[in-house]
Amino acid sequence: MADTSHNGAIYTIHAPVGTAGLPLPISAFPKDTDPFDVPNTDIADLEIGTNGDAIGWTVQNPVESSLAVIPATDDHEIMQNIYNANRAEKGKRGANDVITLVRILPNGETTTMKGKITSGPAATSLASSGKIKTPVYSFKWFKIFRTPAINIEVGF
Repeated sequence: MADTSHNGAIYTIHAPVGTAGLPLPISAFPKDTDPFDVPNTDIADLEIGTNGDAIGWTVQNPVESSLAVIPATDDHEIMQNIYNANRAEKGKRGANDVITLVRILPNGETTTMKGKITSGPAATSLASSGKIKTPVYSFKWFKIFRTPAINIEVGF
């Protein structure tokens, strides 16, 4: 039987400047929004020529994702440090970190991604509920390597 729970997922993030070169764990995931979201990525396109012939081709696009963390936690500070190090402003160059994010799910599936942080909150936002708003950071990945889970129950 498939177990779709992600309870116990472990993320490790590494940014040469933003994490001082150390891989740091991320595990403070909120309940009010999706902790990690990867929308669909276009990988091909197709058109029909003037005489009705199908013409297809592959396209290369970065894989986009977002990572949300519980506000006012160590994980929030880690993500904010990465964001701040990579945000350019007058008189300050962005760190231009190539970020590595490794995810290990409870079923053993692992995914390693390499890319850039592309957006995040510049400051803490306040929600109308009276709580600090959940910060969400966005990334674009140029390299992804996934190892599927191994079902140890097969054959039993």
